[in-house]
Amino acid sequence: PFEPHIREGNLYGRGSCDTKAGGIAMMMAMKDLKVAGIKPNSTIQYAGVVDEENGFGGALALANESSVTAVVVAEPTDLSVVRSHKGLARFRIRAKGIAAHSSKPYLGVNAILQMTKIIKAIEEQILPTYNHQGHPLVGSPTLNIGLISGGTQINFVPDQCTIELDRRTIPGEKPSDAILPFQRLIEQMANEDRQFEATVEAIILDNAMETEEHEEIVQISHRACQNILGQSTITGVPYGTDASKFTIRGIPSIVLGPGSIDQAHSAVEWVECQQVIQAVDIYRQIMLNF
Repeated sequence: PFEPHIREGNLYGRGSCDTKAGGIAMMMAMKDLKVAGIKPNSTIQYAGVVDEENGFGGALALANESSVTAVVVAEPTDLSVVRSHKGLARFRIRAKGIAAHSSKPYLGVNAILQMTKIIKAIEEQILPTYNHQGHPLVGSPTLNIGLISGGTQINFVPDQCTIELDRRTIPGEKPSDAILPFQRLIEQMANEDRQFEATVEAIILDNAMETEEHEEIVQISHRACQNILGQSTITGVPYGTDASKFTIRGIPSIVLGPGSIDQAHSAVEWVECQQVIQAVDIYRQIMLNF
């Protein structure tokens, strides 16, 4: 996967889809305009930012310092115009117990067993509430418990157990508010059981993104896709991107790039070469018409 190659019209290699293809297409569109001696009405800037997968440091710094009027993020969308996506609240819940020898478990409090009660309560009391929330483009909130750890060795009653959760938020939700039901649940369980103790700690909070359909960057991008592809889709996606760092500051933003998000982070990552070429033409038209 670390040696790029083209086979049957697809470019294979890590990062080919997410997001080297979109970045290269943007740079090629700018180069084409430069070579042709065409000066767009607006100043066009390309930014290749870092840390998108972790703390968003690059995009946050750029958004704080930038005075741009619109943003196009080149994440893979199969060349659909994405004007809305989910945000996230990543957090951990840590159950605390009392250690004891496994031959006398009644002398301790098993933190893993306490955590099973928390998970069951989440399933029964919190998850069903998401069915009553929804967004026309991105759907309902979701929750994934992705990591669990606990105990030190098999013959000890574990005195701690931790889970890490990924809660996807929808436009209109504050990521910090998404954690509140879990905090209230822990407080309720502690009130009902004097041996119960647990804490909730935020890890990463990131806003959802939404740009109104009437915004100029949405409509110009929509028309550019229609011109190059013969059709265009304005939609939303369940994942997050750097675009939210700009919309939260009032800067209209979209996500538009070649490739499918289904190929991102995969062992066999690839992007259609034809989509990359089409993306160059789409980006060029956006640059000329904005």
